[in-house]
Amino acid sequence: MRVRIDYGLCNSCGLCYEVCPESAITQKYLEPRHLYEVRTARCTGCGECMDYCPAPGALVQFES
Repeated sequence: MRVRIDYGLCNSCGLCYEVCPESAITQKYLEPRHLYEVRTARCTGCGECMDYCPAPGALVQFES
């Protein structure tokens, strides 16, 4: 399992970036707000980011 970000629901808070133990989430700078992206090669699908995300549905697990 891997994680992806639904940008329509993401509020760009950065908590997923801060808590990811694999550093699989990186900042992707776009105006007018900072977005984040998941480097699927590093993502282990642990779900740690999903536990901290305050935007329901913004982080989605999928089969790789």
